[in-house]
Amino acid sequence: MVNAGERLYDLLQRGVEVVYSPTFVDTKEIQRVDMAIVEGGVKTDENEELLREVRAKCNILVAIGICATHGGITSLGNVFSLMEILEKEYPGVMHSSLPRIREMIYPICSFVDVDYYVPGCPPMSHLIIGTIDSLIKGERSQRYTRIVCNECPRKILPVKPAHLVGIYEKESDPNICLLNQGYVCLGSLTRNGCGAPCPRFGFTCFGCRGPSDPLLYRSKDLYDVLVDIISRRTGIEVEKVRKELYHNPFIFHTFIFSNKLERFKSMERVI
Repeated sequence: MVNAGERLYDLLQRGVEVVYSPTFVDTKEIQRVDMAIVEGGVKTDENEELLREVRAKCNILVAIGICATHGGITSLGNVFSLMEILEKEYPGVMHSSLPRIREMIYPICSFVDVDYYVPGCPPMSHLIIGTIDSLIKGERSQRYTRIVCNECPRKILPVKPAHLVGIYEKESDPNICLLNQGYVCLGSLTRNGCGAPCPRFGFTCFGCRGPSDPLLYRSKDLYDVLVDIISRRTGIEVEKVRKELYHNPFIFHTFIFSNKLERFKSMERVI
C-alpha cells in the first residue's frame, strides 16, 4: 500500500482518513468507519475477537492479501500439529503464557462476511489503491478473471524436457514458457491482474492471486488440473508428473490458494 506512492497521497488528499492502523496510527480504539481493510488470517482467539469487532463497526470489509483471502503461506503450518510448531519455535516457553492459539489458521471469511477480496502475496499496489478508489466513488471495482499466462510475455513452444526441474537447478530460457521447460509454474491456474512479475523475471508463479474464475467453475480439484496441464505442456506422462510433484516441496503452494474456496459467496467479489 505504501508502495503506491503518489496514488496513495492523492487518495488521502481527497478526504480519506485513516483512523485505525497499528502500522500508521497510534490509537487503540476501533472507530465506526465506512471501510475496513484486513490483512492476515485468524490463528488466535484474539485475532477472531478483533476481526468480529472490525466487521461490526464497518460498512464495507475488504480482505487484502492471500493470508486474509485464502489462508496463504501461513496456512502451511496447518500440515503440522500446534504442539509441534510451539515446541519447534518456542522451546522451553510456558505455552500457557501465550494467547490461545488455534490448531489451524483460517481465512477471515471463515468467521465474518467479506464484501471484497483482493488476493496476492502481497497484492500489487494498483490492485489495492484501485479497489479502494472505486469503492469510494461508488463504482464497480475492476475484476481480473483470466490467468497469469495472459500477461506473461514468454512463448509456449514445443520444448520437451525429460523431467521436472527446480527453479534453481539450471538457468531457464528467458523467452520460453517456464512450464514448457519443466519448471513448476502455476501461471496457468492463477488469477491475473498482477502483470506476471515473477515469470517475467525468471521465477515461477506460485499462485498468490488464487485460481481464476474459469478454473473454479470447471473443477475444484486443482492438483489434478495442474498435473494435466504440466503433462500436456511438457509431454511427460501424467503418472510421472504426479510422482515427481509428490517429491517437490514447491507443490505445497498449490494448496495455499485452494483453502476453503467454497466459502466465497460470490466470485464477483474477488478482484
